[in-house]
Amino acid sequence: MKPLGMETARRWVAALMLVPEDQREKLVDAIEAQIVAEFGQD
Repeated sequence: MKPLGMETARRWVAALMLVPEDQREKLVDAIEAQIVAEFGQD
């Protein structure tokens, strides 16, 4: 797995900061679940 770099990390954090603070954890949970469902190993 290749590192994504600081620019990609910065973009993720910047986008997340647009989400109201009280909704961030729920959004992160949903994104994490979707990534695992689509790309996780069986």
